[in-house]
Amino acid sequence: MEEMKKFLTVLLIILMLSGTSWETASASTTVTLDGGKVVNNRTLVPLRAIFEELGTTVQWNQKDKTITAKKGQTTIWLEVGSKTTKINNKAVTIDVPAQVYNGSTLVPLRFISESFGVKTTWNAKEETAILTADDKTIIVNAGEFDSAFALDTIDIKSSPGEIYDTIGVISDGANVKVVGGVPTGYDQEDWYSYEMYGWSKIQYEGLTGWVATHNLSFQNPYNWVPGIKDNTLNQLKKEFVGKSDKFKLVEAGAFNGVGSLEFYVQYDGVGQWYRVVSINPKTGWYHG
Repeated sequence: MEEMKKFLTVLLIILMLSGTSWETASASTTVTLDGGKVVNNRTLVPLRAIFEELGTTVQWNQKDKTITAKKGQTTIWLEVGSKTTKINNKAVTIDVPAQVYNGSTLVPLRFISESFGVKTTWNAKEETAILTADDKTIIVNAGEFDSAFALDTIDIKSSPGEIYDTIGVISDGANVKVVGGVPTGYDQEDWYSYEMYGWSKIQYEGLTGWVATHNLSFQNPYNWVPGIKDNTLNQLKKEFVGKSDKFKLVEAGAFNGVGSLEFYVQYDGVGQWYRVVSINPKTGWYHG
């Protein structure tokens, strides 16, 4: 009887330890990284963010613009602008080199992850790269977008205007990706506010559609939504800027997370600057 009690006690301890071990091994977290960029069909990601999530040690040589990262028995070396890299001192050629974009150093995601034994898959519809490591899943947003959240429960329309089909609903306070915008929408109920704020093209939970811009609050009021800046500035330069003139943009306040940029012109490039129009960087709408 005593032997049976000992056996059951030992068995119980084994089961408890086994259960704890299983739960620890199966625990996994999901991390999302922004700032990815697609260049020649290759995804580039911010250097420090991806190395930190992969648990590597990284050294940046400012003078030579080189990167050395190490994890376990693997060391990789990259040089900004060079397609020649090294894995454990063995030269390897990559399609797209590390590069500096908007002040951030970007590195080739698949080369980095697979060098350290991490599986990478690409979701073309969502423009995301998914890395599957032992203890976490890393989702990298690679498409260009502006970040915003819903100020209320919002209907998602199939096109920019109230008359179009509702294809989904955004929950109050939910985060959305804004990937485009237009200054006006068709059949607008509130002409002035829709004219002023326009419509935003968004991505939300696998859907791509349109919402009234004034129902969104943007993380950075003055960021240009993808596709808006070049078209708007080209139009303004065509209308208001001569060959010898200069122009500049000045941040002029924000309302509900939507900024206003004032467009100034200096005629003949000398003397006083004159305010010409105010611009909504989320939709391209401007007025005098």
